[in-house]
Amino acid sequence: MDLKTDFDTDLKTELINRAENLTDLVAGEAADTDRRGFVSPAVTEAFCDAGFMKILVPKRYGGYELDVDTMAGVVRTIATSCTSTAWVLAFYIGHNWLHALFPERSQDEVFAERSFALTPGTFAPSFTLTPTAGGYLATGRSSWNSGAAGAGWFMNGGLVKVDGQPPTLRFFLAPKADVTVIENWDVAGLRGTSSHDVAIDGVFIPEYHTVDAGDVLNGTSPGAALHANPIYSIPVIPFIVGEILPVAVGTYNAAAKEFRRVTKDRYLSQTGARASSTQTARINVGKGDAGAALADSMLDSYLNVLANTDPALLRDPVTRGKLKAQGAVITDFCGSGINQLVSAAGANAYRNSSPLQRHFRDINMMRVHATLDVERATETYGEVLLGLPPQAPI
Repeated sequence: MDLKTDFDTDLKTELINRAENLTDLVAGEAADTDRRGFVSPAVTEAFCDAGFMKILVPKRYGGYELDVDTMAGVVRTIATSCTSTAWVLAFYIGHNWLHALFPERSQDEVFAERSFALTPGTFAPSFTLTPTAGGYLATGRSSWNSGAAGAGWFMNGGLVKVDGQPPTLRFFLAPKADVTVIENWDVAGLRGTSSHDVAIDGVFIPEYHTVDAGDVLNGTSPGAALHANPIYSIPVIPFIVGEILPVAVGTYNAAAKEFRRVTKDRYLSQTGARASSTQTARINVGKGDAGAALADSMLDSYLNVLANTDPALLRDPVTRGKLKAQGAVITDFCGSGINQLVSAAGANAYRNSSPLQRHFRDINMMRVHATLDVERATETYGEVLLGLPPQAPI
């Protein structure tokens, strides 16, 4: 792997400092973000102006071409103020990396205007791609398109079906103008992510705006051949885990900090004594802070492996299965820690005015995400360890 230049190191520090400077803005809008269901245009534009979306865009297109550690540092920082906002930011930054895996002509078009795009999407095979001259006709509907409210493009998965041949999966891009956003995001957690359904009906998708799913999963995409930086050869699932794991860790840090504040201010209704006078409260404050610090360490360990392992080694199924399982276990650890804190915080923690109830709802929504579900991820890892074919993507 190439050594970082001083310029890259300074820029990474500067970007994380910019994220720190935006935490008050994000926190000030967190309750409204949760109520209205989307990140405000003002916050999104502040992120764009800060340069966050360009962190993983290739330099040839005006990006910074930095590393997953920089992305994680920015996302984790924002997550301490609002989980939903950090979730959307993580996908916007990460999907610019995904854009860099598509054919060169696609990147030329997508990065032409601002050197980045705002692109939600999901890789589930929700669409049918019917071959036609120069590309495909896309039809279908997908869910979980986080950040749909601010999107300029959408990235989804489509099955190519040709008579007499097994279907193949391709990832494809469609501009917002060709997509119908179905505003149906009505959920208990991550409520501010505008993860709406989208529908496409017979829209033409040029061949150059598609990429073979297997190549993206394996780190052998057209972008991997186009860009010399090995970051564009990372298999997609370990990358996605590194993209969203900082959201869970940042949320745990926020919950531990808020629990400590609540404990200092809280009086017990039955006795009138300060909550901090009880041994149980002091144990939970200490356990919460220690647990959040441990989650930070586990995140750093994950990112270190992702950033410093040759992409060719990351293609090994056991390595990929292990990384996915570790990401899910870390998220589960964060969820268990937050749940314990909220349970110990008293009934007022469940008021809508309390940030703790948002942390509780958001982390438990994250725990059942397809990539972070601990039972599915660890089962998949067990399968590859036993020499069995994995039933879920790694």
